[in-house]
Amino acid sequence: MTYRADIDGLRAIAVLSVLLFHLGVPLVPGGFAGVDIFFVISGYLITGILLRDMQAGQFSLLHFYRKRALRILPALCFVLLATVAVGSRILLPSEMAELGRSIVATMLFGANIYYWSTLDYFHPDAKENPLLHTWSLGVEEQFYILLPLLMWLCFRYTRQCVVPMLAATVAISFALSVFAVGPMPRASFYLLPTRFWELGAGALLAAMPLRLAPRWAEGAGMAGFALLVAGIFGLNETLPFPGAAALLPVAGAALLIAAGGQGGIGRLLSKTAPVWIGQISYSVYLWHWPLIVFWKMRTDTDLTVPETAGLGAAAILFGALSTRFIERPFRNLPAGLTDGRILWPALVAVLAGIGLGWGLSHMPSALRTYPTEVARLDTYGGYFDAPDFKADWRYDRCHLDPHSGGFEAYDQVTCLKQDERPSVLLFGDSHAAHIWRALSQARPDLNILQASSTNCRPLPDNPSSFCGQLSDFIYHDWVPAHRPEAVILSGVWRDAELPALSGGIAELRQSGVQHVYVLGETVTYTATLPKILARAALVGADSARSQAAHLQSGLWQRDKALRDLVQRAGGTYVDLLDVACPMGDCRDRVQGVPLLFDSNHYTREGAAFVAGQIARQFQ
Repeated sequence: MTYRADIDGLRAIAVLSVLLFHLGVPLVPGGFAGVDIFFVISGYLITGILLRDMQAGQFSLLHFYRKRALRILPALCFVLLATVAVGSRILLPSEMAELGRSIVATMLFGANIYYWSTLDYFHPDAKENPLLHTWSLGVEEQFYILLPLLMWLCFRYTRQCVVPMLAATVAISFALSVFAVGPMPRASFYLLPTRFWELGAGALLAAMPLRLAPRWAEGAGMAGFALLVAGIFGLNETLPFPGAAALLPVAGAALLIAAGGQGGIGRLLSKTAPVWIGQISYSVYLWHWPLIVFWKMRTDTDLTVPETAGLGAAAILFGALSTRFIERPFRNLPAGLTDGRILWPALVAVLAGIGLGWGLSHMPSALRTYPTEVARLDTYGGYFDAPDFKADWRYDRCHLDPHSGGFEAYDQVTCLKQDERPSVLLFGDSHAAHIWRALSQARPDLNILQASSTNCRPLPDNPSSFCGQLSDFIYHDWVPAHRPEAVILSGVWRDAELPALSGGIAELRQSGVQHVYVLGETVTYTATLPKILARAALVGADSARSQAAHLQSGLWQRDKALRDLVQRAGGTYVDLLDVACPMGDCRDRVQGVPLLFDSNHYTREGAAFVAGQIARQFQ
């Protein structure tokens, strides 16, 4: 296949977009679409190689995988080893175990499948996984397994079926991506069936090459570049993706490839600087994310402008060195070496990587001894799965989640059982469930009833298909019929829902409820509180400074807006921020135990402390 400098220039756009996005540069909110550009390029180049060998009758699956192994594995293995070495000094035990599992998934060419089952790419927790970016390698590696087999089958029977086969799979994959991006966003993002069309678009270009006249090539190049600009600068992580939105980077990259390097854009992409960046793009991509993750963990603050520039330069420097001293020596091995002499060591490297990952996942402290306090704080990562937690929340009985089976699973007899004591209904989402037991123990003179559901604010006429039935039942059936003395509403309040909350307070008062209380904002962090404290202890940082740096922005402003609305609506506001953060100084522990077990939910001790402070406000 003839070398095209403009494709290396296109690679430069792809890798720089991803790099700037991950560095948090606000000008490129759609920089993650650089991965989609890489997919189109990979599909084009790999299909061209396969077609050339198959048409010449020289195709060998072993030889194909030899070349893929020499292209992918050397730099990847080196980055994995470096990540383990640095991670052993910075990562917590649970994070080292997670790193081990990620290494296993990466070496099995299934990182995308692993992250699909465990992690949302745009979730804050994803920003602490130094190997998250290997998900795209998983997609490409699975494509490298599937495409040669499909093309071999075509060539075995009739060569003319290659283009129809690719066109059909691209169409099916695109339709699946558009359909799945709403109801199954994580699967749509990570998995090959909804990403195949992006690589397939490049494959189609290789299978039916276009030779555009200069005038048409100029137009295709300009249109393609405009689409890339629209995607990189216009998309953002709140939009459903990939789906139809991915047409911007995919169609843009495809048009630029179809232009054949002709025209002004093609000449620009063929300049020395973009070509050089493109040639080191694979190593830059491998190195950039661990560098960013580890630096942010070490400093425990947002990146400054000098840090952003320094990390960007470091990623390019590491990429250049990795390309020069790791990638190229392996790619330039003597041609006389048999495929077996390459693939056997490659297999050994893969198995060694799997072994390393398995060992770390089962023995995360093997490479260092963690301080006792760090190890203790790190255990709170499993708090959500503890039996005591399930019991305290009355999970799957009085607190529902999407796995509970819907409203039918709600145990009305247990959760709404009235007795001779005054009845007080605690109604809301997980911010109601996490304090129910503590309130019941703090006020044994009151019968604290519970109706709660994950991610479901206590609003009338709730449109949620999952928890709307519970809200309708409480507002329209149970409260008018049983008239509890008081209702406590608690939730992770959103600005758009505040008018509905005001209406809910009014509806409860009209139903005969004497007192309607609204619990205010829970102190909330951008990371889990135990992890913030553990990392500060691990690296010797000031825990109070780290804690303050991770406080969610706008907490007190939202708290004031909520207070004003509740008071105008005739409810009673219960200030939780003042309990957790008197004078703005937020408490981190209660009796040596973190106040929260994650970023915004109380531990048993934390709930008992807060409930003890607010319990006497309820009549």
